[in-house]
Amino acid sequence: MKRTAARACALLMLALPVMSALAAAGPDEAAITGIMERHVRPGEPGCSVGVVQDGALTQALAFGLADLERGRALDSHSVFNLASVSKQFTAFAVLLLEQDGKLRLDDPVAKYVPEIAASSPGVTLRHLFHHTGGLRDYIEMLYMKGRGDADGTTIHETVQLLGRQTRPNEAPGVEFDYSNTGYFLLGVVVARVSGKSLAEFSRERIFAPLGMKNTSIVDRYPAPIPQLARGYAPTETGFRIDETGWEQVGDGQVHSDVHDLALWDDNFYTGKVGGPALIARMLEVGLLNDGESTGYAAGLNVFESRGFGWVTHGGSWVGYRSSLVRVPSERLSAIVLCNRAEADAGAYAREIAEHFLGDRLGPAEPEEAESAPEPVVAQWDPGDLARFAGAYHGEETGARCVIVQRGAALVLETCARGAALAPGKPGEFVTEGGWASLSFPAGGREAGSFVYRSPALRGVTFQRIEEKAE
Repeated sequence: MKRTAARACALLMLALPVMSALAAAGPDEAAITGIMERHVRPGEPGCSVGVVQDGALTQALAFGLADLERGRALDSHSVFNLASVSKQFTAFAVLLLEQDGKLRLDDPVAKYVPEIAASSPGVTLRHLFHHTGGLRDYIEMLYMKGRGDADGTTIHETVQLLGRQTRPNEAPGVEFDYSNTGYFLLGVVVARVSGKSLAEFSRERIFAPLGMKNTSIVDRYPAPIPQLARGYAPTETGFRIDETGWEQVGDGQVHSDVHDLALWDDNFYTGKVGGPALIARMLEVGLLNDGESTGYAAGLNVFESRGFGWVTHGGSWVGYRSSLVRVPSERLSAIVLCNRAEADAGAYAREIAEHFLGDRLGPAEPEEAESAPEPVVAQWDPGDLARFAGAYHGEETGARCVIVQRGAALVLETCARGAALAPGKPGEFVTEGGWASLSFPAGGREAGSFVYRSPALRGVTFQRIEEKAE
């Protein structure tokens, strides 16, 4: 009881400086505080916010706690896992190597990662830049093997996993398909071409030259970072720690604060590192084979909205959410870094940027309504469900899928724990919501194998494992 009262008092003391500062804040700081206080309450995980104008960090604010157990408050020097905001740093590293004459964007990725030659015919580094490589998603494959977000997985393990793939999801250049696999492989390419890890190369060629003293790439755990904000996910009664032991880099794992990201942001105007030509390359939007724009450049979304050009990217991984929103014509950027899994950092950053643009903003575009998933309609009668129950092994994924019968339904276990299956097209079972399907041969008359399909894994075969009698 005494400990609870003491903690409550400590949290109140943490909140008092914020209250008194708000009374003396200017209109911009007050506006940011008003936006963030709608999403972060005292005593909860929160967000750090930075606003960059004409190369200067004019606002550096923090809301909420970095560590709930210790009652440690967030501040503008708190370090967050940037998740997919990391991708732009990976692209920049690749372009530095191109500038050094050590690779070309039109090189096939298999030139540097020959292990994946079977599943990457025609896939170039440029395809990976723009998410048009069509490669299978390594994250879903690791989930299928039973790996959780907090488990340890390594770069080497992931290269081996991708090396077992015999085909891609689709041919390169056919469609835009956001790919963590692609940027992970770009990180591998940087390491193999430079002879240094992506973390070492980035520190020497990007972070140190820009003065980014609190920025690093974590490729091995444990990784002590004194100013690290703990990651959290909400529960029915509060929050729980939500962090990772995954060591894959390229698609994520840059850790930074708003001060360092302001230095990174300014480099897009000064070209201090890389020069103007490389910066221009960072903003080149990719094209599909038919000439259609992807809207995606080098780890950056590039688009027009409300009368301005925008360059943005967000990140989402375990208990961290991040966003860097840039309006180049105004030399204005908003940075939001959060240590709570339900935070919408991109929406907060956009709202903050729009505050600074004020009445110069054009009319808001109508929001597109999200279409509800098509209901699953049974087009066949599977008959005796027991014949589909059993264990199946996927050679390419290394995963073991178990189908169990529970009453009058089938449930997929281990490779998608607890996913209920319903009949769909002939021979097909579909998970709830239709996000994945299992197709059995001969219209479901045979139950010795199935083909698993999801948006990230389009066509992975699983064979029944014959159980030996005791």
